[in-house]
Amino acid sequence: MAERGDWTGYYDGQGEREPHELLLQVLASFDREDRTGVAVDLGCGQGIETAELLRRGWEVVAIDATEEGIRRLRRRIPDGFASRLRTVVSQMQDVDIPPADLVHASFSLPYCPPDVFPRLWRDLRAAIRPEGRFAGELFGDRDTWVATERDMTFLNVASARELFDGMELESFEEEESEDEGWGDEIKHWHVFHAIARRPR
Repeated sequence: MAERGDWTGYYDGQGEREPHELLLQVLASFDREDRTGVAVDLGCGQGIETAELLRRGWEVVAIDATEEGIRRLRRRIPDGFASRLRTVVSQMQDVDIPPADLVHASFSLPYCPPDVFPRLWRDLRAAIRPEGRFAGELFGDRDTWVATERDMTFLNVASARELFDGMELESFEEEESEDEGWGDEIKHWHVFHAIARRPR
């Protein structure tokens, strides 16, 4: 099993899982509107969600801090999709987020250090085009890692909801569970799953 911070081991452990449900949920909203566009997959990892976006006809900018994740993503993508994919190896807080119809951040934003999270969030919101959406996860203040991970961002429910002021919050689900963290570690997960739409 992967040790904390061992992203290669983490990728190996994921195997060929299905895309996360939150991405499928937000894509259903775009499907109803009969539209695709440009998506930013922030913290794309090995590209499971990026591959789903490409399969559905989106152009994707896939950003990840690990070269290994981007290598695995590129191996995953059929040649016919390559023209609609741009990859960036960078810490999320150091990249210029391009204008997008969807910014997707699956369990990645909590890994932004708290001192730069407000700037990253401001830039992320500014990148979303009118009628575009954000979909992703934030970690709550009852998560086990609050006590040990000082370089991660955790929010209480009020602060998490406040991030979406001025947007239409289409879905906001709070989850708490006991499950695996890194390796054999069992931790208390406190997670907010959010989809929000920028108004016209």
